Amino acid sequence: MRRFFQKWDFFSAALLAIVGAYFVPHNAMKDITTELIAFFSIQSAVILPAMIFTAGILKPDGLELEDAARYHKALKAQMLFWVALLSLDFVAVVALIAGKALNWILVLPMPAHFEPLDLGWLLPAILYFSGSLAVFRTIPFVRGVLSLLDVNSDMTLRAITRRNKIENADRKAQADPRPMTLPEGYGKVVKPQDE
Repeated sequence: MRRFFQKWDFFSAALLAIVGAYFVPHNAMKDITTELIAFFSIQSAVILPAMIFTAGILKPDGLELEDAARYHKALKAQMLFWVALLSLDFVAVVALIAGKALNWILVLPMPAHFEPLDLGWLLPAILYFSGSLAVFRTIPFVRGVLSLLDVNSDMTLRAITRRNKIENADRKAQADPRPMTLPEGYGKVVKPQDE
């Protein structure tokens, strides 16, 4: 049951694809194809900068070897999530373009004794599945961007702490270890001569 709740978005998208392919007319997307393509294009345009930021976030300053390995593993998982989300957008757009090109009719001719096979439900089902899964995964996308902020902040704090330690060690090494002696008469109040 726990695995089901971890994959709720996948199962919900599959259910929407089945219900949509069965109950919704195959050409229902005909009038809003352009708008849907624009939506998935905008979503892809948002994902690409997140991918670029993820790829360049790992900096060596202030990290221990174990931390770098842990961050690399987490960032690679994050990058795979971005790639999957971007792929879902591409699949949805391809289904929209193919559906529009075929006028949402897909019939496979069969040998002489059989009737043609109507696959008009296939493109809408692919669209409903990939599109709804892409939309459902927008929630984890936002969480992923926030986690990148946390990783970046953590690495920045570590780098600043490391730099401060190095600077403090350098100051101590450059400091004169002898006690400071004040010159004779230092701090003595001097009276003016004309009094």
